[in-house]
Amino acid sequence: MKKALESPEGVAELSVFYCESCADLLGYCGVADEGYFSALVSMYEQALIVIVDLSVEQQADFLQRLEQIRYVAGDWGVCDDMGDLLEEYEIE
Repeated sequence: MKKALESPEGVAELSVFYCESCADLLGYCGVADEGYFSALVSMYEQALIVIVDLSVEQQADFLQRLEQIRYVAGDWGVCDDMGDLLEEYEIE
């Protein structure tokens, strides 16, 4: 984990993986907790903060994964928040 945290790509990977895991849990358990949703959206933003500083080639896979997370999370009402973040960080 230390090596992952030493590179922006590693931090992006961990952040996106966290979001994927949270979205998967939503699908399995149907968690309906505002704190959980806030944590997911917060980590989504943390991932974007790191990703925008990567090269366009490096961004592509991460952005595709984030879009899938946004799609899955749409059933839980946080899709709009994630879309707002994509606009804020000028990623479409």
